[in-house]
Amino acid sequence: AGLEKMIGHASTAQLMSTALLLACTTYLAVNSYFFSSIENPRDNNSRRILSTTPIECQLPQILQEPDQTIIPVYAPSYPGSGSGMTHYLYEALTGLEAGNSYNNRGDEGIYVALRTHYPVLYNYAKGASKMDRCILHLRNPLYALPSYASQRFEHVNDIPSHTQHAPLEFWIQWRDENFVKEIKNWAKHMQYWVNNYDNTQRKRIVISYEHLIHEETGPEETAFIADFLREGDGVSTVPPENVPCVWDRVVNYEKYAGNNRKLINEGGKTRGMMNEEEQHRWIDDGDVRTLSSRPNDLSNLAVGSTRGGDKVEYIFTRHQLQTISDILNMLKEKYQAKGNEDRLVKILDEYLVEVEEKLREASTE
Repeated sequence: AGLEKMIGHASTAQLMSTALLLACTTYLAVNSYFFSSIENPRDNNSRRILSTTPIECQLPQILQEPDQTIIPVYAPSYPGSGSGMTHYLYEALTGLEAGNSYNNRGDEGIYVALRTHYPVLYNYAKGASKMDRCILHLRNPLYALPSYASQRFEHVNDIPSHTQHAPLEFWIQWRDENFVKEIKNWAKHMQYWVNNYDNTQRKRIVISYEHLIHEETGPEETAFIADFLREGDGVSTVPPENVPCVWDRVVNYEKYAGNNRKLINEGGKTRGMMNEEEQHRWIDDGDVRTLSSRPNDLSNLAVGSTRGGDKVEYIFTRHQLQTISDILNMLKEKYQAKGNEDRLVKILDEYLVEVEEKLREASTE
């Protein structure tokens, strides 16, 4: 009886020890998974601090070089469509650096995405032979064209990018001089990427700026992006349950931001330190810039426009609105006929509805 009692005590102790060991092992595994980028950064591969965020976000703390060579996805957009926002979103989702086709080739093997405005602006990536996937980023031309005009206003007046709205007088002159060319460029850009990257083989997805910034559709659009990025070899993303928080931190950065908004380019130069060629490249790339505070805190990310002053209502003439409507209708019918572009057609239809509403308003004035 005494032996059986001893065996019973021993068995109980063994069970307790086993349970304790299992609990410790589980804790270490979970802790390593969620916090390895904080506690065990790969010093040799670390590129720059991305964020210090609340634990519920689980954002990567350091942008790192990948464990293996990766092929970036193209991230094309018409100028003025908010490519800076998605640039940082790709980084926050993956913990990997995103590049651009002005400063990067595309075959370095370290970038998760490479943004470009090709073929509107001729900055085709020189090392793009293996880049066979793309995330086409669209924005309604009603707003993309005025945003691009503001970029041009800043450029010609030597004003830092994304800091000032173009005055109405500049917009009207730029619009009337460039409308035909730019609305054709908007359509040309979209068709180039749709026609050359097959969505049926998961080589292309289409995202909408309007969906991305809306609180009801933004997290879902971001999850759609994360799923596509994760399909790339060597690329992982934050857990799905953390996507809404990542979306909120990146897209709604202003509610977390401080007042430190000194713009610098990615090479560390202020606008006044750049030569003319660098300034052209900086402006034309949309917003190849960051904040001086970015390496320390995600809350100071300037991922969208920081343009100050009164916002301007940029209007089109009735004839111009009709032209936009005609082009959107043509594109919608073209890709609707293909039968496999439902997402693209839905986005174009949403743009068309808004343009037609503007047309009705113009008819009553």
